[in-house]
Amino acid sequence: MAAPVCVSCGASAPSSTFITSVRNSTSLSSHSASFCRFKFAIRNGAVFTQTGDTQFGIPALRINAVNVGEDEAKSSVRQAVAVDQNKVSTSSPPPPPSAPVKQETDVRVVQIAKDTITLRGRSIDRLKYEVEYGLKRGSTNNSYIIQGATASALIDVMDQAFADAFVKTLTSAVNLEAIKYLVLGHFSPKRVESLKAFLKALPNQGAPIEIFCSNPAAQLVTKFLADDGLENIYKIRNVRAGDVVDLGGGHELKFILTPTPRWPDGMCTYDSSTQLLFSQKLFSAHVCQSDDFDVGGWDAYGEDWRFYFECMLAPSAKQARIALERLNIVAQYAKPSYRDKKGVDVVKEDMKYIFSTVLRSLNLPVSKSLLSDGVVEKLVTTAICPIHGPVVRSTVTELIREYGVWTFEKLKQAEEATVAVIYASAYGNTTALAQAISRGISKAGVGVDTLNVEICSTEELKASLQRCSGFVIGSPTLGGHMPTPIQNALGVILVDEKAKSLPCGVFGSFGWSGEAVDLIEQRLKDCDFKLAFPTIRCKFKPTEATLQVCEESGTDLAQAVKRLKAKRGSESAPKFVVASNVEQAVGRVVGSLCVLTARSGDAESAMLASWVSQASFVPPGITVAVAKDRAVEGLVLVGAKFVLNVLGQNKSTAVAKELLKPFKPGEKRLEGLETREASNGGLILKDAISWMECTVKSRLETGDHWLLYATVDAGDLVDEKTLTAIHHRKTGARY
Repeated sequence: MAAPVCVSCGASAPSSTFITSVRNSTSLSSHSASFCRFKFAIRNGAVFTQTGDTQFGIPALRINAVNVGEDEAKSSVRQAVAVDQNKVSTSSPPPPPSAPVKQETDVRVVQIAKDTITLRGRSIDRLKYEVEYGLKRGSTNNSYIIQGATASALIDVMDQAFADAFVKTLTSAVNLEAIKYLVLGHFSPKRVESLKAFLKALPNQGAPIEIFCSNPAAQLVTKFLADDGLENIYKIRNVRAGDVVDLGGGHELKFILTPTPRWPDGMCTYDSSTQLLFSQKLFSAHVCQSDDFDVGGWDAYGEDWRFYFECMLAPSAKQARIALERLNIVAQYAKPSYRDKKGVDVVKEDMKYIFSTVLRSLNLPVSKSLLSDGVVEKLVTTAICPIHGPVVRSTVTELIREYGVWTFEKLKQAEEATVAVIYASAYGNTTALAQAISRGISKAGVGVDTLNVEICSTEELKASLQRCSGFVIGSPTLGGHMPTPIQNALGVILVDEKAKSLPCGVFGSFGWSGEAVDLIEQRLKDCDFKLAFPTIRCKFKPTEATLQVCEESGTDLAQAVKRLKAKRGSESAPKFVVASNVEQAVGRVVGSLCVLTARSGDAESAMLASWVSQASFVPPGITVAVAKDRAVEGLVLVGAKFVLNVLGQNKSTAVAKELLKPFKPGEKRLEGLETREASNGGLILKDAISWMECTVKSRLETGDHWLLYATVDAGDLVDEKTLTAIHHRKTGARY
């Protein structure tokens, strides 16, 4: 039986605390997170089947996890129970969240090195609606087991979606009595049920299992296991930088702390025997393919790694750089990478590969070889084992290099302009909003300084406000109030004179009421702060449409910051600037005037496009250039569907006028035009002379635009007599 889920905050509740009816009750059961106001839960069920398949001689278990809300509990929710600190009163509640989509998942076992296996929880569908799942290529949750001569260690537990299958597969794969250590490189409320199930499955062996984790993770573990009678089963070991545990047989685990505002508990683990790096969230990707390793290399997974970085680590570029410096990874056995290499650099790549191979064949440690930089010893790595995505074996060198490049680019953006994203989150919903806003800011070319006020100091907040060019602040609502860390942060903001001149925004999530968001908004307005976008209020978990609003709001704020900086910089600049010869020459390149429409779930957008061209005969394909800060950009990722409507001469004015007006974040672009739905979910304009249903096959980064290559799946010529509308320009410096 899967864990009950709180309908207010989405947190897992202990299985003994749910109630099936609150219709006549004023004494409501609560889950262990005592600061949630709402004390009831809906049960979830799961159906299991066991396949006859085997993986390395081990039976493969398959779980068909289907979230099922029980009718009686749902009926109870609709009765409305509003809870405050002193009383229980009935009122008309908001509608309960929509039922989760059924998803098929499985857990399988894969051998990745000597004495080391991975348990891979796989979902071919999108598990969640958070922004990092936007590519919709599925996901994996990876745990690892290292079997030493004297003890075994389990590295990480899976998400609650895989909890039962995880424990069943683990039990069939290894002898649980041999597992003496549990290493938590990352831990969150979503992994509580898997941890509990694992601890309960352990045989009674006298000595408790030792849990190695960072201090933030230790606090979470202690909090969520406090009332479950498991205190005699485990013992927490707070890890400090450089701590080591010996499993015997040469397997010595070294721990490297790599915290970020998004994951303050981040910790990597390195096995000196196999030279495997267990990187938790770093180098992850939400993608589920038939291969367990990075077969196909950069061509197969490069887009997934890049997208995950942009969503999750770009807002914390400073901390990402520190993590890379602490790890200081160099690939072992990595095949030469000649990307962007010429002449002597090609020879250097070959020599590194030869040295690595020869020294390894002689059983000499490469970390003591010429690959050392003399300052920080290199972490020689045969493979990177992340918590999501494939085990990285053939692309280690390239992935490490690109992480460095991406981080440098984001830090460079931050030098020019930065927006501070200030927030606290109870169960991750406000964090999801913050991530989406951060992505909108980042894709507009502005740096992000992420500040989780639960872990950052007042001095850090003050320093960030002094160097930033704008800020947003987000909060959950707990007991009708904002959390204490947010109250303190708001106090700092309100007395900061520089902050009052900055464009800003407010956002937050809640289960029943949103007083915290309203309070923050009102206090900022009372002090004459200027909001750059309408305040974002999210009930329960964010949907795709909510995340779209967040992303567009972040982009609007970033553009406001850039306009403000440009205005200040133009005060001494000449008022009239003549386009250069190059700009005038480029401006003579013309394109068909089209409208691109795209939809994903309950999110939709459209844009006027003129940088369109046919790109291939077989299959029929086109290219479309999309500016990075366009609202529709997040809906035309690789694999996405869209419709391209071609406009005709003398028929384009009304459409262009509608699409060129300013829009609020999330506002529908085609509301004033007559449309019909295409088979791929996009919208076909009645006034289009032809239309094409397309699928994005690849994206090429070209300066401030993405160049999409898409194949045409279907289409029709509606008006064969009207010629295509052409967009003529006088300069290539603007549309």
